[in-house]
Amino acid sequence: MRRPAVWLAACGLACTVAASPSPAVPSAPPTTQSPTPGAVPQGFKRIGGPANGLTVAIPQDWVALDLSKGDLDKSLKDIGLSGDALEQAKRSLRPLAANKAVWASDRTSAATSPNRFATNLNAFCQESPDIPAEQVIADVRKQLGQLGATISQTGEVTIDSGTAVRVVYRLPSRGIDIRGTQYYTHSSGRTCILTLSTDKDGLQPLFDQIGRTLRPQ
Repeated sequence: MRRPAVWLAACGLACTVAASPSPAVPSAPPTTQSPTPGAVPQGFKRIGGPANGLTVAIPQDWVALDLSKGDLDKSLKDIGLSGDALEQAKRSLRPLAANKAVWASDRTSAATSPNRFATNLNAFCQESPDIPAEQVIADVRKQLGQLGATISQTGEVTIDSGTAVRVVYRLPSRGIDIRGTQYYTHSSGRTCILTLSTDKDGLQPLFDQIGRTLRPQ
């Protein structure tokens, strides 16, 4: 079996285009109350399922795609993409579709982004041995370092379904300074990986709130 590979869904312009058709309205702020473990936070919805190998909760106004359904073209057309935007999105998301991932984006965030970059996430599971947290962190540090990322935080954290390795980093990608957070959690011979990406400051509390809801199926 293989160790979990780093998957950085920076998504670039494809995610930005997918988010652009909607008018700019503020996203719902993360709730400050402490929800019951495993519950969906107020103002959130849960996406994913057994076909994806996981679920995760996202803000209600985010758009989501279930890439396990096998028809990537139809899924992208359903959210309003066509022409060059559709082709860009297919190139970006095809590897995620092969992993039966879920993908989601704050459809309004591109309007206030300096780079027209849409805040987004992807999550999927793959076969993996149960690697100690310290080794996961070492592997991720190495792989992110090879991509030119700067890591600011690493550690094992508690999430609703147990524990996860959390890595916070910044990554230059196509001229955009991506602020990324990844969660790695192991269950039943698989590691589930959640990646959240933005080019904005101030979203770490939201990313951590989303990360706590990651639940293998």
